[in-house]
Amino acid sequence: MTDSEIINPGTPVAGPYTPGIKVGNLLFISGQGPAQGAIDIKEQTTTTLEKIKKIVEAAGGKMSNIVNTTVYLKNIKDFSEMNRSYKEFFEGNGVTEKFPARATLEVSNLPLETMLREVSAIAVL
Repeated sequence: MTDSEIINPGTPVAGPYTPGIKVGNLLFISGQGPAQGAIDIKEQTTTTLEKIKKIVEAAGGKMSNIVNTTVYLKNIKDFSEMNRSYKEFFEGNGVTEKFPARATLEVSNLPLETMLREVSAIAVL
């Protein structure tokens, strides 16, 4: 296995996992949830993607380096609002031509009762 580097931008980790692991030029970002207090899907989408951005930047990259995301929604009916916020966030961070490949899934539950979504990502640095 290639040497790996743990990427943690100083944000608290709520379990036995690493926020990001860089292996060669690949960065694998663990599922990130919203900031505490984020109430609706729009705010949860933005705060979750902010966490991912911090991890990518700590590894020396930017949002345009993300090539794949997986979005886990507690309720698929939130898809349209999540999608708008997701698109706005990426566009606001310089990604306008090639959005990451993405899978979006409805899940029966997420780690915290107030969590409406979680996102994991892969970036090429």
